[in-house]
Amino acid sequence: MAEALELKRESTGDTLIGSLMKFATSSVGSKVVMALTGLGLWLFVIAHLAGNLTAFAGKETFNHYAEALKGNPPLLWGVRIALILGFPIHILAAINTSMRNRAARPVAYAFEPRTEATAASKSMILTGLLVLAYFAFHLAHFTWHITGPQPTTLLPNGSYDAYSMLVMGFQQPIISLTYIVAQVLLAAHLSHGIYSLFQHLGLWGAKWTPFLKNASLAIGYGLCAAFASIPLAVMLGFIKP
Repeated sequence: MAEALELKRESTGDTLIGSLMKFATSSVGSKVVMALTGLGLWLFVIAHLAGNLTAFAGKETFNHYAEALKGNPPLLWGVRIALILGFPIHILAAINTSMRNRAARPVAYAFEPRTEATAASKSMILTGLLVLAYFAFHLAHFTWHITGPQPTTLLPNGSYDAYSMLVMGFQQPIISLTYIVAQVLLAAHLSHGIYSLFQHLGLWGAKWTPFLKNASLAIGYGLCAAFASIPLAVMLGFIKP
């Protein structure tokens, strides 16, 4: 394998990094990069949801989760760096793939099927950018404390009372509605993105296609329902201050 890479590098005159960059920006490579970064972001969403759902277990459990996360700088900053790199790489790969697809088909089909998958695929960049915009607002609200109500109490160790901040934030109907709308957009993005992920990585087949489509819809909107349950529970009084 190493000899093959060395031979290819000598024949093309490119360095190993240059060859990898050419592959990453190629038609096939951009799809692979988009799929892998999408997989990483999807795993982050699942882990983030698991942490947020501890709010149903009460104030002590949720604050313990928040403190454990902040008390592990390597994990916290590892995730932050991965997100800082993953989001733009994912978006650039998606734009590159879209531009290459358009260049390969400069003339539109005379009759284009209006299927659910086609509609979802056409809105992928839009929904992705809107979710990214909400993610920045979400950080400004709950992490950077720039927007929204600030917690009125501190924990004994001097850190913010994350549970109280969550409840205070979602007690505002506009904040909760914005959060729920963002989750619907994320679900629309994931419902097509998860299916495309398997396609781009070659992990699909004719027999699996219906299952993958249904599973992607179930996962995307299932995550949406789970995320939305938190602000709804706050507004309905199930999660209390």
